Amino acid sequence: MCTVSYFKTNDAVIITSNRDEKRNREKAVFPNILELNDHRLYFPKDKKASGTWFVIDNKGNAAILLNGAFQKHTSNPPYKKSRGIVLLDLVKNGNFLQTFQGYELSGIEPFQLLVFYDEKLMRLLWDGKDKHEFFLDENENHLLSSKTLYNDHIENEREKDFRRFRSSKDTEAHEILNFHKKHQIEKEPAIDWIIKEEYITVSITQLVIEKKNISFTYYDLTENTIQTKKIEKRILV
Repeated sequence: MCTVSYFKTNDAVIITSNRDEKRNREKAVFPNILELNDHRLYFPKDKKASGTWFVIDNKGNAAILLNGAFQKHTSNPPYKKSRGIVLLDLVKNGNFLQTFQGYELSGIEPFQLLVFYDEKLMRLLWDGKDKHEFFLDENENHLLSSKTLYNDHIENEREKDFRRFRSSKDTEAHEILNFHKKHQIEKEPAIDWIIKEEYITVSITQLVIEKKNISFTYYDLTENTIQTKKIEKRILV
């Protein structure tokens, strides 16, 4: 939940997320499916808090969580609810932006979301006091990094690497995956060794949304395993 990229290619939308976690965190369950009245949610489920950091529905709407908002904050638990549960609450409802605007976030730790909803791209943030909303160009490529682990220097260097990498509209999903593997927390030379002793990139989750189909893949980096869930996209008439 700490590095997210969005790519718009000629044929698909590709969203990829690195999950940086403590080494002793329980492994996530993938795929987890939640049946609702009018749609179905797919996500890797965090065993500890029962939430998630990456969710997609069968209409092709997706939301990805990153810890922290504009700047690094001091964690001050206990919090009212985990951010992963908040994410699920928001996605369960029909209108994501309207639900975010009306959701009570006091007592929730700061976070940001990258949201692809109704083929529009949004960045939504909660800084612990206020909500913030930004619409992004869904036809451009974007990279977001968590403020809790990556300082401005690391983020700027990543952006430079990302600009070099994203130049082609024909970028393939496996090339994006390799970019994310290159930027695992343990491979970032500028990250302090004390952080690396406690945190690693435990998984990479990748979503490929095409006109009729959705491919949702979970790469467990600790077990070196790959799981893919094919989702038949619900076409609205």
